[in-house]
Amino acid sequence: MGVAVWAALRQIEALRESVAFTLERGAIPRHEGEDIEKFCEWLNDQGVNSVVFRYENKTESINILESMRNFIYERCPYFTSLEKEMQRSKYGDEEDFGVHRSGVGWHSLPNFIVTSAFVRLLGACEQFELDSIKALLNYRPAGNVRPPAEYIPVEVTSGVLTEAPDQHCAFSKPLIWSWIKGIAENNVERKKIFKRVYKIETAPEGFNGLSKSEVNKYRNELYDKRNAIAHGRARVHMPLSDYCIADLFVIETVRTIAQQCFDKLKVVL
Repeated sequence: MGVAVWAALRQIEALRESVAFTLERGAIPRHEGEDIEKFCEWLNDQGVNSVVFRYENKTESINILESMRNFIYERCPYFTSLEKEMQRSKYGDEEDFGVHRSGVGWHSLPNFIVTSAFVRLLGACEQFELDSIKALLNYRPAGNVRPPAEYIPVEVTSGVLTEAPDQHCAFSKPLIWSWIKGIAENNVERKKIFKRVYKIETAPEGFNGLSKSEVNKYRNELYDKRNAIAHGRARVHMPLSDYCIADLFVIETVRTIAQQCFDKLKVVL
């Protein structure tokens, strides 16, 4: 087995450990975690048969990691041999960079939780920006071409934001969204649409005492971190304080875009 395959397997193993131990140590409601029958019922509802450890003092505990492994064993006959490689902390004299890249594992559960939430946090920001562009294209298709006083205020309806594509993957609110959606999903292109078509700045001015260029740099750094986490490119250690600042940044981004949509285009997001 080559070093690249080994590194990937080490990352997968570390992620499985993080999921199992996080669930086992508090993510499942406490009353279910303490009640073996309810815990087993929860696992069964998830489609995984529970593995119960029984000790000499007659106490019992559920091991989610073993439950997950058994689920995989039943569907992958060669998993046993692969797992031996997954659990090796060294490959010859090489650094254990597979686990290092992932930034997870049984010893990094707090970081696993924070960085996982961080990926979803930026996802929430991206979705809001996509919703905003879709709404603007639907209600102000010509862009920012008139003085704000000439616009009749309009409030965005949920039907515009939650519209599902038809059988041909096309949208009607508006039609242009069918082809521009893919472009808007790119972080850089999305900013260009806001700026060039609607004269809207996405970066919250003066955020955390930073200049405009520093705010843009901070935004780019956040997305670089997100990509590193999501794509397993590098270990990202994120203190809870950093997450809270990012949380505030997303809130301020939402407020900044929403305010400009109303002030410049009389669109209530």
